[in-house]
Amino acid sequence: MMLRPVPNPIDHIRVPESWHNVDEFAQWWIAVGSPMRFPADAEIFRSDDATAVSIFRHGQFQVELYLIHPTPTVPNHEHPGVDVIKIQMGEGTYGTELSPTLTDGESHGAGFTIDALKGFPLIAVQHWKTRAPITIAAMWKGPTVGPLHEALITRFNPDAYVTQGYADITRLKENTDV
Repeated sequence: MMLRPVPNPIDHIRVPESWHNVDEFAQWWIAVGSPMRFPADAEIFRSDDATAVSIFRHGQFQVELYLIHPTPTVPNHEHPGVDVIKIQMGEGTYGTELSPTLTDGESHGAGFTIDALKGFPLIAVQHWKTRAPITIAAMWKGPTVGPLHEALITRFNPDAYVTQGYADITRLKENTDV
């Protein structure tokens, strides 16, 4: 199969150097048509309850598309070092509805299994404060959703406290050497 080049649909969009905060970034991203510009190092991240990919990244700002698996358990948790706005898509949503901004030290999550038999898409608009963007699922403080999630957190935070069922990237793992 021969591929042919086509114009990049976002070449005409002026992307600012940066934004003041995640809300300003989210408003800009929506206003310019929610463009997709996969990072050069795009990676698919998989955990026990979702699959995600960055669909737009610029500096410390990122938009991730999450495909939430059917009937997910969403524990109360925090994303240290990242401000985030969620945009839930699909059944029951009309237009674009932004969640309040979740900042460092604030938690969110249902705290129970969500009755979403088919799963649903979710957009996570992010401002990374302390490191280059990866996946927000690795920036975690609270109950985890399973072993794949714990492995993802450990991969990007090898010195963080991660145990079966819980992770806190703001704490160092306990030294087990005697």
